[in-house]
Amino acid sequence: MKKAVLLVLAIAYPFAVFFALKWGYSPKVLSLILILSALFQFNTQKIRLLRNAFLVCATILVSGLWLYNDEIFLKLYPVLISASLLAVFAFSLKFPPSVIERFARITNPDLPQYAITYCHKVTQVWCCFFILNASIALYTVFLSARAWMLYNGLISYILIGLLMAGEFGFRIYYMKGKKHGTKNLE
Repeated sequence: MKKAVLLVLAIAYPFAVFFALKWGYSPKVLSLILILSALFQFNTQKIRLLRNAFLVCATILVSGLWLYNDEIFLKLYPVLISASLLAVFAFSLKFPPSVIERFARITNPDLPQYAITYCHKVTQVWCCFFILNASIALYTVFLSARAWMLYNGLISYILIGLLMAGEFGFRIYYMKGKKHGTKNLE
């Protein structure tokens, strides 16, 4: 249930900000949306570093909203989420196990070395994605509210889904090759 609410909040955030600004609500008043989203993410996140990163980001953005009453602080939220995820994934590369390896060990605690190496590489791919996503999200901050909402409320989720589906398909191919002793893309 918590994951479903988190997903709805994440998807709804850009739309809520867009329509609230369109209807003339003050960015300062809209800080409630940001606070609720960040608190829910903080309470449902199991990775302590990521949970703390969300809290720091939300604190910075809400402080900016209250000091300057500028919508840019609402629009920066997706940028900081991607940057936080990048930090956590990159940190896990420096101090293993990687985030992807942790996820993999949930279903298979005894991963062979080739799977650990694969998880490390997938974590690197996600780091690249988060750099790209944060960069595009930052660029959209300076575009119209509609363009910002389109990217952060739709396109970025499509890109996440495509990366997940592509990785899943490649993993099946790669692991099948490993199981049969072939050298699929080592």
